Amino acid sequence: MVRVIERHVEKAANNLKGAPIIVAGGYGVGSKEGFDLLRKLADELHGEVGASRAAVDAGFCEHDLQIGQTGVTVRPKVYIACGISGAIQHVAGMKESGIVISINTDPEAPINQLADYVITGSVEEVVPKMIKYYKENSK
Repeated sequence: MVRVIERHVEKAANNLKGAPIIVAGGYGVGSKEGFDLLRKLADELHGEVGASRAAVDAGFCEHDLQIGQTGVTVRPKVYIACGISGAIQHVAGMKESGIVISINTDPEAPINQLADYVITGSVEEVVPKMIKYYKENSK
């Protein structure tokens, strides 16, 4: 006979697979603090934060946020790639996204070939402006 002694139900840490908007960061985000900025943008947009393997390997964020061949595959309506070079392993996990927006200091980054919109600039420069704009224009 089996008897249930205790039941523990934990809320999922994220909803990457079901998120309509994903703000994903790569090695180009540069730090854990940089990911805090991405979380602020994701909160404003009611989206989720994701990451490339390079960002996870660098310790900028948790492994459960990893998108790509060795992570989860996502299909959001909007995918905002911040400081992501666009390695084929990462692209495999997000290429079916609706609209792809790339924020990168490198205008030649491979992710830009896939992006619908390319913003050339640093994450530290562009993301706060996006947060400010969204706060002012969403009511």
